[in-house]
Formats: sequence, structure tokens, C-alpha cells
Amino acid sequence: EKESGARMVEEMELDPVGSPPSKNGEQQVKDVLYIPSLHSDLTVVLPWTDMKDAELVVDLFKAEEAPLSFWIDAARIYYNKGMNEQYMIMLKELTSDDVGEHYGEAGKVQRVQAFCALAEAKLEERLRAKTQEERGAAILAAQTYLTGASTIDPSNEVTEQWVAIGQVELAEGRYGAAKRAFDEAVSKAHGGLLNCGGRLGSAYCCFRQGKFTEALEHYGEVMTSLGSDGCPNYVRLAMAACYLQQKRHDMAERCYRRVAELDASSAEAKAGLGALGVLSLKPEEVESGLKMLMEAFELNPHLPFVLSSACEQLYNRGDYASVARLSRAVLDSKPLEPSIKAEAYYYLGMVCHLRDQQEQALALFRNARNEDPEYSFPARGMARVHIRRGEVSAAVEALESIEEANNADLEVLVGLSVLYKALGESQKAVQFAQRALAIDKGNILLEEYLANLLAGLDSKKALGHFDRVMRRKEGDGKGAERVLMVNNAAVMHYQCGEHGKALGIFQKALKLAENTVYSFPIRYNIARCHEALGSLQRASQQYKQLLGDVPGYLECTLRLAAVCFSMGYDEQAIKYCKDALKKYENNPECLAMLVWIYLTKGKAREAHIHIREMDKHCKGQADFVQTALGGMYLLSGFKESRRGHKEAGEKHLNSALTMFKQAVQHSPRNMFAAHGLGVCFALQERNHVAKKIFDKILDAGKQDIKIVDMPEAWQNKASINLENGHYQDAWRAYMYCQQTFYGKQNVAISHLMAQALNAAGNKGAATKLLQRTIHLEPDSLPSKYCLAVVLMGHAHQIIHTPASLINNKERIKDLEYAKSRLILAKFHVDHLFKLKDAENQHVGPHVELDINRSSLKKLQKSAVLMQNKVDGLLRDALDFERQKTTQEENFAEIVEIDRLEKRAKETREREEREAKERQREEIARKNAEKLARMQEEWAKGSRKRPPAGKTVGRGGKEAAGAGDEDEEMEDQAASVWSTDLLAATEEEQGGEDEGEDEGEEKKVEDFKPPSKRKKTALLQESDSE
Repeated sequence: EKESGARMVEEMELDPVGSPPSKNGEQQVKDVLYIPSLHSDLTVVLPWTDMKDAELVVDLFKAEEAPLSFWIDAARIYYNKGMNEQYMIMLKELTSDDVGEHYGEAGKVQRVQAFCALAEAKLEERLRAKTQEERGAAILAAQTYLTGASTIDPSNEVTEQWVAIGQVELAEGRYGAAKRAFDEAVSKAHGGLLNCGGRLGSAYCCFRQGKFTEALEHYGEVMTSLGSDGCPNYVRLAMAACYLQQKRHDMAERCYRRVAELDASSAEAKAGLGALGVLSLKPEEVESGLKMLMEAFELNPHLPFVLSSACEQLYNRGDYASVARLSRAVLDSKPLEPSIKAEAYYYLGMVCHLRDQQEQALALFRNARNEDPEYSFPARGMARVHIRRGEVSAAVEALESIEEANNADLEVLVGLSVLYKALGESQKAVQFAQRALAIDKGNILLEEYLANLLAGLDSKKALGHFDRVMRRKEGDGKGAERVLMVNNAAVMHYQCGEHGKALGIFQKALKLAENTVYSFPIRYNIARCHEALGSLQRASQQYKQLLGDVPGYLECTLRLAAVCFSMGYDEQAIKYCKDALKKYENNPECLAMLVWIYLTKGKAREAHIHIREMDKHCKGQADFVQTALGGMYLLSGFKESRRGHKEAGEKHLNSALTMFKQAVQHSPRNMFAAHGLGVCFALQERNHVAKKIFDKILDAGKQDIKIVDMPEAWQNKASINLENGHYQDAWRAYMYCQQTFYGKQNVAISHLMAQALNAAGNKGAATKLLQRTIHLEPDSLPSKYCLAVVLMGHAHQIIHTPASLINNKERIKDLEYAKSRLILAKFHVDHLFKLKDAENQHVGPHVELDINRSSLKKLQKSAVLMQNKVDGLLRDALDFERQKTTQEENFAEIVEIDRLEKRAKETREREEREAKERQREEIARKNAEKLARMQEEWAKGSRKRPPAGKTVGRGGKEAAGAGDEDEEMEDQAASVWSTDLLAATEEEQGGEDEGEDEGEEKKVEDFKPPSKRKKTALLQESDSE
């Protein structure tokens, strides 16, 4: 299969097309080339023995202008005879520009074939290359030749072009692209089923992609095309390899036996039959198979499959002496190929490794690498030697040397992941495990391993992988295995912070583990889930029930003590720890728990007693002693700092820091020491370092169900956020701590939450929170003090808010609200001051308030001053509001007067417009009446007009005339028709008519009446109107 993949097509023989046939119809001898003469009917016969001078043959072809198909035939003969130099000369002449210009389109196909043949030759050089640079240069040259072929034939119509493209893709490991190219070569446009080269290429690609059934189909098509007798042996050998991959050993054996029948000297067939024989369970068949492997090795010692199969079988059988003897025999034989010697060195090195001869094994593995740098097994052997020596870094280096060239090697990737995990480099371990899983996606064990790796880095991704493992294993596990699977799934959910879902899965696991020993740890896990969900009472009940069934359960006892202490039952928590000490005398964990409780309560003397006990009896538990001493120093330093002794406080703080560091170095999982270290850094104002430590503590509590989830870590982390100005983050952390560990009942956490809300500017929420706290604990003086401070802060914020002239009413409401806040704050401050004053005068009880009398006096004075200022601002705001109201009323009155005046003016203007409109309507009516009267008079006058040729002049006299004179006299005659339709009425003209009687006659004489045509037009216009 490997050989067929290197060159997809059988060695090409001389194509007889174009050669003259013999008399009996058979082809002539294939080692003879026939060249037609240019100027005659003669044919030049050129035996291959006369073709050794390739340049002479080229000159002959050029002189006779032989078709390029004869050039291709000559190149095939050179290739078949192993005359590589002449072969390359012929191909380069075919691809030269001179030949291309001379033959043009007539030689297009042959020139493309020559370019493809040159590309294949470069790919063969790649197989012989020793360095990565040489291999890369060979592939680049092959691609360049294919580019030349594409220049001649851009549409890729020549079959050989697709085959060459497929071979280049194969060389680069792109089996999908290579198969598409080979499939194109097999298409009907390129010969269809008759094209065996494309079929073989597609079959090889399918084999490398694991598609063995499809590969067998392609090999079957090749056998059908060539016939059983004409099919090359390597096709059947490749089919046998496919059957072996499918575990169909019977079919593989048939293929090997058929090859052996056709060629008794076939070392590959004997090696295959021998390998099948050694796989048998029958001793006689194993011996027979091993014998056939040795026969195959004698036939062809250069066949890697034979040596690897024989040594592998002997190695697996534990016959290391035979492996060593065979390897030495190979090394002592005639000069061999480097790959054979490399395998011999490798197996000899493995024998030395198993015999614990590590130095000799390492030298042999290095010899193998020197013989064949591409052979990866020696590097694996070197890694095994380094691992045996404990040299993990050297083993990683050995495997990484072959990882780049074998990036799909599952064994190498898994080995690197395991080694990096041993080195503590979890990120790289995860990367290699993910790459391995991408190759073998169905490997459940590998996915489970990856989930475990991710558990400490990314719980959500780990949970995704673990869920897939659970689904695939669903129903497979029985009994204890099934219980452990379900329990582990719940643990993963717990590590992801999904405590509710984890609780449900733990309960399911408990049903499966009922009445078994596995039920006890599952019940403990269920109690831990309740504790994480904040159900401390239920968790306490679960722990108590479990202790009743298993009295010596130390972890359960310690968790019960921690829960009791979190709920405020300090004495009960101490009792559980002391009961555990009775059963487990001088147990460091119990002593550490007691020290932690006493230190938390500020009881340094009791804590010191248990520290001495730890130092005396727990010699191997130095980290617990150092943790306790660090806690003592920390408590002392804090008290000294509060008293004002700065130097003493810093000294104790540095001692505590030293103790905590030593404890963490002894035991990195000591969360108490890590927490103390974080507190020390916080007190030294190295908040960024302290925050990182608290984050790691909280992450450890999420990842490991056995690690105590410390509420103090949440509280301190929130306090650091508060100091850094991250008020929202601080409030969220306080809220989580309050809800999860204290059931919203811890007054101190409520004070801190209110402080965070107050600093964030959310005064209202802070006030409500403190009021609820006082309702839960009415005697809490710190709550009242915090409430007074928040109320005064809220009032201060309102007072210093810039006043707005537009929203003065809102300002008055705010000031009234601020006044009420200050009254309430002053009430609480006065109450606290009276209590503190009574305590100082020794007439009252002790006041549990860490505030001195002078501070309360200042606060009281500030409240009074702020109240006075609020009263003044409120008076000013009210005065301004009254003035504003008066001005608004005056302005409204002015606006109303203007509105009424404007309305009266609009009424007058409307009445005037209506009067003018009525006047115009009256004039129009009178004009219409006058027009009608004038029309009537005109009509009467036309009926009294004399006959043609005569006209009645002024005064009733007749005048005879004709022609132009009569017409002119008619135009000059007086008429009652008038165009003045808008003339004044008779009443309006009354005075004027009396004074103008004398001029009326003159005006009538000067008036020129309209012509007959104009009168007709005016009359029509009047009628239309």
C-alpha cells in the first residue's frame, strides 16, 4: 500500500499507438520506437539501445518534425528502462518554449503530460530527500510544473493533469482534496472506469482516510478493468491491507495466497501470510507464520514490513532473545537501506531497555534516529528510557521532536499530555489531550482523562466532557461501577458551582448505593451540598445522622463543628472537636479546628494551649503548628495596631506572615494558612496579592469537595473590593457570604453590606438593610450607629445636591425627607451617647460599641448642624416657592387680560369684515339689477331702429347716407348701453347729477358706443353671468 501511494500508476510502457502493426495483427516489440519520415513514406525504426543519447534523439525528432506523441513514447521507454537522465532531458525539451511555439495546439496534450510527468518526478525526489527543507523544495517545484500545465490547459482537460494534482495533494497530506482530484480523473470525460490511475489514487486516499470499504470498491473496479490475469500484484496486496484493517483476515489471506500463486517469489505475500499466521491462537500456525516471515526476509531483506512484523510478533511473545538475534543478524548482513537498519536498532534498543540496560538502549535509539530521521519509534524508545530514569523533561523533548512530523500520532499526543501533567503544566497537558481526542473522538477513556485534567482549570468544560462520557456509559456500568459513575458526575457539578444539580445527582447515587458501604460518603456529599446551598440546619442534621451510623467519621465531625460554628453555636462546635480528639488522640486536624475557633473568637490563651499540644504531639504536622502560630501572631498584631502601637503591630504581623508562608510551603492545600497569608497581605495594604490568594482559596473550595469553603475568605475578598472602590463587587461577595453561610442572620455582614451600598451611593437600600437588621436584633448598637451614619450621609448628599430653580418642589420634598432622616439619625446618636455617657460615669451597663464618647459627641454635633442647615435651606426653598407662586399668579392675570383684549380686538375686526362683505354683496346686487334694466332698455331700442341706410339722429331728424358715412354716424350716435357695472347708485349720484346737468350732454356726445360685434360679445357675456 505504501509503494502504491508513492506512485499511483504502474510503470508506463511504450504506447504502440502509431506504430505499424505486424501481419498477424499483433503489436510490434515494445522496445522499438517508430518515427515517420517527414519527406517520404518511410518509417524510422529506433531500437531502445540506440536511444541512449537523448539529445541525438531530440535532434532526430526535430529534424523529422515528429508528432509529440512519439516524444512521449520515447520518454516512457527511458522511464521503464531506468534511464532517468535521458527521461528528464526528453521531458524538459517537451516543455520548452521552442517546442510549444512550433507545435502550438497540435502538441497541447503532450506538453501538459510532460509537465505533469516532471511534477511526478519531483515528488519522487521528495521521497528520497533527507531534510524537511529538501522535501518542501520538491513539493514547491512540483506545484510550479503544475502551474505550467494549467497555463497551457486552464480547463484541465488532460487526465494526467488531475492525477498529478492528486499526487501533490497527497504529498501534502490533504487526502480529501487529493481524492477529489483523482475522482475527477475517473470521470467519463477522462476515460471513466478505464482510467486505472485515477482509481488507484482514489483507493489510496480512501485507505488513508479509513474508508476501507470504498477503497475496496475502487480496487475492484481496477481489477474489472484490467482483468484478473492483467491486474498487477500490488492491487491485490492493497486489497489485503484493507481487509486486514476491517479484521476480515479470511479475505486478506485469499488475496495474499492469490499473489503467491501468481508470483512464488513475492516477499510481500509471504510476509502477509506469515503475519496472519502469528496472529493465530494455534501454536503450530504461529510457528508456521514466523517461518514464512523469515522466508520473506530472505527473499527481500529490504522490505520493512517483514522485519517489523517478525520482530513485533517475537517482541509481543516475550521472546526478546530471538528479537535481539534477528536484529543483530540484520545489522551484520549486507549493506541495507537506512530504514531497515533503523528498525533493527530500534528493536535491539527495546530489548536492552527491558533488560534495564538504559545507557546501551539510549545509544541504540540514537543510532536508529541517525539512520532514518523520519522513523519515529526510536524517539518513543528514548522517551521511555528517560521516563524510567525520572527525566521527564528529556522525555518531553524526545516526543516533541517527532510531534511536528507526526501531529496525528495518538500515542505521542497522549504521552506528551501525561508528561506535561507530571511536570505540573496543566494547560499544555490539556492541549495535547484535546488534540488526541480530536483524532480519536470515540475514545471514552481519553475523554474521561481530559475531563479530569480540565476539572482543575475549567469546570464547565470538564463537566461537558464528563456528561458525554456519562451518556455513552449509560447502562454499561453495574453495581459499584455504576454508583461511582453517578457520584463522580455529581462531584463535577459541585465543582462547577451547580450545587442544586449536584444534590439531585447525589440523591440518585444514594438510591443506587442503598445498603452498601458507598452510601456513607455519598451521604456526606449530600450534606456538603446542603451546606453549600446555605441550608446549614439541614446540613447539620445530615452530619449528625451520618455520625450516628458511622461514629468514627472524622471528616463528618469536623464539618459538623464548622457548621455549628457558622450558625453561632460556638460551644457545641468546640464540643464536637474535643469528642473527636478523644477518639483520635492528638489529631492535627481537630487541634487545628479548635485553634481556628478560639482565634476567631479572640481567645488567644485557649488557642495557645492547643498550639502547644500540636507542637508536642504532631511532629509530622508542622504546617498545622505554623498555621496556629501564625494565627496567634496575627491576632496579637491586630490588637496592638488597634491600641496605637504601630511598631509592635508590624512586628507581630511580619512574624505571622513568616509562619503562614512556611505552612503553605509544607502543605499547599492548607487553606487556613493560605487565608492567614491573605489577611497579612491585606493588613500590609498589598491588596492585589491578598485578593489573588483569596480567589485561589475560593476556587479550591469549588474544585475539591473535601476542602472547606471558608466564609472568611469571601468576607475578606469583599472587604478588599470595598477598599479598592469596587463597591458592587464587594456587595455581591458580602451577599453571597450572608446567604450561603449565615442564612441572612449575621449582623456584622449586614453592616458591611450596608457600608458597601452606602459607598456605592445606594443610600436607600443601605437604610432598608439596616432597618431590617435592627428589626432582627433590636439591641444591636452597632446597627443603630451604622444606620445613623447612613441617614446622615443620605441627608448630606441631599443638602449638597445643586438646587434647581425649575424643580423647586422636588427640592422641598428632598429637604423634608433629609430632615426626617436627620431627626431619626439624631435620635439614634443621642441614644448611643447617653448609653456611652452612662458607661463612662459607671452608672450603666457595658456598651458593646467600638466608638468612644468624643466621636459620638462629634457625630451628634454634626447632626445638629446639618439639621439647622436643612431648616435654613427648607425656609429658603419655601420662600422662593411662595414668591414664585405670587409671580406666577400675577403673570397669569396679565396673560388673561391680554387674552381678553386680543379676543375683543378679534371680535371688532370680524364685525368690520362682515360689514364690508355685506356692503360688497349689496353693491353686487344693485349692479345686477341695473344690468338687467339696461339690457331691457337696449332690447327695446333695437326694435325701434329704422331700416338699413337710414338712422335717426339726435332730435328726431332723418339723415340719408350710405357707405362709410352712415357707419361712422352710427358709431357716433348716443346709446343707453354702459359697461360701468360698478357705477355708483342713484342715491350716491344724486348730488352729482344736479350739479352736472349742463355737462351731461357733452359727455354723451363724447361717448363712443361699442361696435355691433362688441355688443354681441358683451351680451353673451352678460347672459352667461
